[in-house]
Amino acid sequence: MGYFVLHEDVYVATTKNLIDGVIAGYNATVFAYGPTGAGKTYTMLGLDSEPGIYIRTLNDLFRAIEDSTEDLDCSVYMSYIEIYNEMIRDLLNPSSGYLELREDAKGEIRIAGITEFSTCNAKEIMALLTKGNKQRTQESTAANKTSSRSHAILQA
Repeated sequence: MGYFVLHEDVYVATTKNLIDGVIAGYNATVFAYGPTGAGKTYTMLGLDSEPGIYIRTLNDLFRAIEDSTEDLDCSVYMSYIEIYNEMIRDLLNPSSGYLELREDAKGEIRIAGITEFSTCNAKEIMALLTKGNKQRTQESTAANKTSSRSHAILQA
């Protein structure tokens, strides 16, 4: 008999405590790792009836921005890419072809030509994620008929 963990439990144990730091200006990363078929994509995306890490984090992030007593000047931008066979594709603008990593004038590594969308709520981001997920590379494997064969990165 398998062990089933609710998305809420995973979110509270791994990610919820990062929100305050993000509001304070720190970067945060949530990384799902495991073998094919382990539930990485499911844990991050979830379902309408059981939202995953993405939607829970974004809802709490926008709520924290709204509830902040400080005079914050916040803008939230998102991008969504896939890395497959060492190639980078923009999932929100797949017609842009493969993108390259470049160093900017400040010495920071950037993805040249990436599309960034300005968003004001988690629902907009989820709509963009749904659009982007339709562009992901999928192949059948022995363990999973519709395995997402790429690494997807949501940056908000």
